[in-house]
Amino acid sequence: MNLSLTPILVFLFFNVHAFSQDYTAEIIKLWKSDSIPLNKENITLNETLDDVGIRYTQISEPAIYVYRNKNIKENGAALLFCPGGGYAKVTIGKNNGESKAKHFLKMGFNVVVVLKYRLPDNRIVNSQEKVPLYDAQKALSIIHQKASNWSVNKNKIAVIGSSAGGHLAASLANINDDIVASNVKQEELKHAVSILMYPVVSFNLPHRHKGSFKRLLGNKYEDQTLLDYYSMENQVTETTPPTFIVHAEDDTGVVYQNSLMYCESLKKYGVKYKYMQLEKGGHGFGLNFKKTGVDWTVALEHWLHSETNLFSK
Repeated sequence: MNLSLTPILVFLFFNVHAFSQDYTAEIIKLWKSDSIPLNKENITLNETLDDVGIRYTQISEPAIYVYRNKNIKENGAALLFCPGGGYAKVTIGKNNGESKAKHFLKMGFNVVVVLKYRLPDNRIVNSQEKVPLYDAQKALSIIHQKASNWSVNKNKIAVIGSSAGGHLAASLANINDDIVASNVKQEELKHAVSILMYPVVSFNLPHRHKGSFKRLLGNKYEDQTLLDYYSMENQVTETTPPTFIVHAEDDTGVVYQNSLMYCESLKKYGVKYKYMQLEKGGHGFGLNFKKTGVDWTVALEHWLHSETNLFSK
């Protein structure tokens, strides 16, 4: 399989009858089908979607779902969403992230991009620990490449991730020297803001999530060098983007100490951040404000307006 071929973007429009007339939607495959980096040459597994249409597994052809506001602001902001799923599945949500996209488009983003990334499944991919980040980097690079067509300012791109997707978003914010995906330019990995929802941060005891680190690292999960490398509290530098973090105290899936550790690293390197610790919500509350008792995105929107340039004129 020749990985040196320049990938092409494949545009597939899907049914948009369920969407407001204010939005358009399209699917873009990340890579040319016959030259997807790190895929095995012979893959016999088919992609699966669970019965409720929320969770993908066995992904061999990653894609992005692109939601664009018809009433765009000139030179506006874009948001890349990295869903969670413990690196065992990609929990995008019904209609491929429609509700998430609508919420953030209403907040003021011109474009919301929901990422369906490959999982670290060694039946499908090689170098499995690199694969989700490869796909996230490619998705971010596409936003940069399409910025003009999408009325997006390249300096107004944000990345948001939840749970293991939060780990992926933090990886995207911090790992851009040692690992850079094929046919991605380093300057295309820049983004202005990182938003982490109940993120997996550390792969080390005592606060690591019991499943994510094993799934990402596979049979290398006892390699302390890799455990340290993929512990995001170790990767923060002064170039890490300004960061908003939200976590619930009663989260037993990914304990909130993950976020506290990351905040300490952000503080150490002088990175602007806001940490919002909720009294309740458990794990995976997302935009379910009944679980949290508060619409935490109000504080996020205020922070984005007051502390970043995303919505500035």
